[in-house]
Order: sequence, then structure tokens, then C-alpha cells
Amino acid sequence: MFQIMKKREKEDEEGLLMRKTYTAGGSSAVLIGDHDSDSEDFPPTSSSHHHHHATSPDPSFSPWPHVFNLANCIIGVSVLAMPYVFQQCGILLAAIMIALCAVLTKLTCHFLAQAAFNTRTLSYESLAMATLGPSGRRFVELCLLVFLVSSIVAFIVVIGDIGPHLVAEFLELEAPTQRLRILVMIVVVVFIIVPLSFIDDLKKFSVISSLACLFYLFFAVRMMLESLPTIYAGEWSIHVVWWRPQGFLTCLPIVCMAMCCQTQLFPVISCIKDATTDRVDYVVSNSINICAAMYAAVGVFGYVAFYSHELHGDVLVQFPPTIVTQSLKLAFLLSIAVSIPLMMFPARTALFCLILRDKDSIHHTVDLEKFTFHLLTAVILIFNTVLAILTPNVEFILGLTGAFIGSLVSTILPSTIYIANQSSETQNRARKVGGASTSTAKMCLIIGLFILIASTCAILMAEKKTSVVEKPKAKDDVASGELRNEELKSLESLEEKVLDANLNISAKLDDISELAAKGNDTEAVKMLVEMKEQQKIQQELIEKQEKIVAQLNRKTESLANQTLEDPTAPISPAIPEKSEKLENPEPPPTPKPSVNTET
Repeated sequence: MFQIMKKREKEDEEGLLMRKTYTAGGSSAVLIGDHDSDSEDFPPTSSSHHHHHATSPDPSFSPWPHVFNLANCIIGVSVLAMPYVFQQCGILLAAIMIALCAVLTKLTCHFLAQAAFNTRTLSYESLAMATLGPSGRRFVELCLLVFLVSSIVAFIVVIGDIGPHLVAEFLELEAPTQRLRILVMIVVVVFIIVPLSFIDDLKKFSVISSLACLFYLFFAVRMMLESLPTIYAGEWSIHVVWWRPQGFLTCLPIVCMAMCCQTQLFPVISCIKDATTDRVDYVVSNSINICAAMYAAVGVFGYVAFYSHELHGDVLVQFPPTIVTQSLKLAFLLSIAVSIPLMMFPARTALFCLILRDKDSIHHTVDLEKFTFHLLTAVILIFNTVLAILTPNVEFILGLTGAFIGSLVSTILPSTIYIANQSSETQNRARKVGGASTSTAKMCLIIGLFILIASTCAILMAEKKTSVVEKPKAKDDVASGELRNEELKSLESLEEKVLDANLNISAKLDDISELAAKGNDTEAVKMLVEMKEQQKIQQELIEKQEKIVAQLNRKTESLANQTLEDPTAPISPAIPEKSEKLENPEPPPTPKPSVNTET
């Protein structure tokens, strides 16, 4: 019995390493649905035993290793999007949203821990099997698999965003191209991710995982240093947005996904010595507090540092290309590349359980053979890499996945599982003790449904608004605005060329006058021919100016007509002054007459 428990503890400690972003891998080490009260694989979990451990402090128990392990699992790519969240929602609203999501995550983790102790289960899937039945387990596995696939795609896309810029800077290229992006993604996947994904010993990842928290702390400090000049200037407080409700629903899934650690809870329970609900709650609470503080710091300092820029999901793009910044990007790229093999473990398990496992099996351990292990690894990596290459902009897909699947995994399913567990006929005493918690679970369920419906609709409406209504206007405004800028630059360059031509003509006139005065008619004729060529070039430049001015006038008139038809339409800046100034440019009146006179 002692050997079985030691083996299970070793497997669960390894299981914690594989849950970098989220995991479904707990089922690989436990009996699915084995929630019999006589189960010897789960630590003693009676309520009185829990209370005894909670009230009797054990000096040998140290929660901080578990706290930092869980915090390391929670923090990921989402930290890069925090400045974007603060810009979209405002500093105060974003901070409140992070706090609310932190409280919601603590509650749902408590629900899962309590239900896991009541049913004596050690994984999300087995808990769903114990409370919701085989259909519930199948649904949970599907949600976790979709959640993980979208996370892997996001990681590969971030590699495609960071890597080409590093290579382009190293090779002194002007800008990264789409081919370079695809090449970098394939090289990183083939030479880094694939070899690491074929490793089945998770202890080899422990050193890199232990350095992740230190790296994220360094990233937060780097962001703070970047914002110090702006803070000292003092003008940022006037220009930043403090409260912007319009971005609440679209950014809420991002923060909820960033706080999501419900699936990491089960290996934490297995790793804690004499685990109790209070100990698990303490570990989860401190881990979430650390992550919330990290997210808030990166969000505030990143937004203040780049408040004048339009931020996106990857704030690393805003950093100037220095040695420190390039090293930071390279470290982030490597941490992401190493995180993908960690997520491959639960992905393989979830895919195997969903497709290859017997549908009606209850007592079934997942033990993948070498061939199956390698085959599932290859299938998952090829599918995710192709998906990441074909969809270079996955913000809409990931936002929709986070709003739909993320709310299910992190809020709706934990609340539903807890309510089902508390209402079970075999949990009479627990229901009497936890009546208030049941009401809290129902409230969290309502909040989860609100996040699911409201955020999904907000993302869909934002996409619809962009592609159907605002995108054509944006095409007219932005594209034509960019075209106007190009045309104005062309006009400016043409003006410079016309002036240069005038100067050349004037200089040649002086030369012709001197040559004619000296009686050198042959040289004067040659100079006259060159001057006429300069006049032809000048006339061509003037004709180009007239065409550009005519185009600008037509676009200005069409925009004015659109504004009259639709008063709410944005008014693009007109160019009347520039047009009037360049409408009928003429060469200086003196060159041609003076040339004829000299001739």
C-alpha cells in the first residue's frame, strides 16, 4: 500500500509540471470514475479529518512550493495582453475586473476541491464522471481538448510574431515577411518542440519551469523601467483612459482565461501532504494573488509606457530593438516553445480518452504505448502548426474560444459539479454543512452563464460590426487615408523635383547667356537642347501633379457626399488647401521667353 501511494504521489507531482496553461492529464494517472468510498488511492478526506488538519498546524507543511508551482502554471502568454486590456477598459475598470476574476477563480477552485474530496476523485474527468455521469465526462474531455488546442495554436502564433522580428533584426532585413514567419514557425516546431514533445520524462522540464516565475518577474520589472520616463514626465495621467466600459465584455474572457487554474487544482491536491480543503484554498488563494499582482503590474506599467500607441495582444512588439529587448523576446520565445511540449501531455491524454477509449469504461487507466504516444504527438503538432500558419490572426478565434470554452471549463462546469455533488442523496451531511456554499455556487453559475452569453455575443457583434459595417468605412477611411498620405508624399516629392527642374533651367539660362556673349554658339545650342529636355521633364511632373490633385478632389467630394447622406459617418480630413496650392502649377514665366531671345 505504501508503494502504491508513493508511486501515485510521484505521478501526480509529474502531472503538475505538464499543466502549464491548462490540463486534462489527471486522468492518465488515476482510475476514471473510481469514486468509491473505500478507495485507497485518495488521502483521508472526511470533514472531521479536514477540520482536524486545518485547526492543528503542521510545522512540516510548507505551502509555498505548491504556491509557486501553481503560479508558474497559471501565468503564460496572457501576460502579454494585459496592457491591451488596460487600454481597452481603462486602468480602474481593468483592475476591478482582475480582482473580480480572481475572486471568482478562488470560489470555483473551492467548489472543485470540495467536490473532489467528497467523491474521492483525482482528476477533472473522473470528478465529472462521479457527478455528471459518462456524458458529463465526455463533454468535459471535449471542452478541455478544444481549450488546449486553441492554447497551443496561440503559442505557435506568438512564436510566429516574435521569431521573424528577431531573425530580421539579426540578418539586418528591412522587415519580416510572411515566408520568413512560416519558416521560423516550422523551424522552431521541428527542431525544438518536436524533440521535446517526444520526451516522456517530465523531470527534465523542471529546471526550465522553475525559472519561469523569475523570468516573468524580470519581465514585469522591465515593463516598469520602460514606463518610468513617462511617469516622470507627468503627462500620462491626462491622456490615459481610466474608465471605458465599452471594452469590458470583449476583454473579460481574456482575464478569465488568464486566471484559469481549475484544471491545475487536482495535481495540487495530490501533491499536498495530508490535503485538506483549507490547505488547498490557502495555496490557490496565494497563487492567484501573485498572478493578479503580476498581471496588474504589467498591465498598468505597459499601458502607461505605451499609452500613445495602439496596443495589441503582444506588447513585446512595442519595445525598441535593443540588446536587452531582443534577449527578452528570445527568452519569451524559448519559454513558449518549452511550454508547448508540457501541454502535449494532457492533449495526448484527452485525445486518447475522447477517441480511442471505450465509451462505457469506468475503471480504465490511460497507459499510452510508444507508437500511440508518438502518433498522437505527431497528429496534434501537425494539426496545430497548419492551423497556426493558415490563420495568422487568431485573435477572433481565441477570443471566441475563451468566451465559450473558457467560461465552461473555469466557471460553469465547476459550479454545476458542486451543485450536483451537494444535491446528491449520498451527501446529506455535506449539503447541510455547505448550504451557503450551494447558494454561492448558483451565483457563480449565473455569472458564468453571463460571461458565456454576453462575451460571446460581444465578440461576435464586434466581428460583425468590423466586417459588415465598419470595415467598408474603415477601408474608405483608413485605406484612402493611407492612399492620401502616399499621394501627398508624391506631391511633395514632385514639388521638389519641379523646383529642382526650375533651378536647373535657370542655371542653364545663365550658362547659355554667358556662352552666347562669348560667341560660343555650338555650346549654347547644346545647352539649349538640354534645357528643353529639362522643360519636358518639368511638364511631365506637372501633369502627374494635376492627376494626383484631381484624384484627391474626387475623393474629397465623394466623402463630402457620404457625410451629407449619413451625418454619423466619420469625416475624413479634406485636402482643399493642398489641392488649391497645387491645382494649376506652372513653370516660371521667364525661362521660355528668355531662351527664345537668346536663340
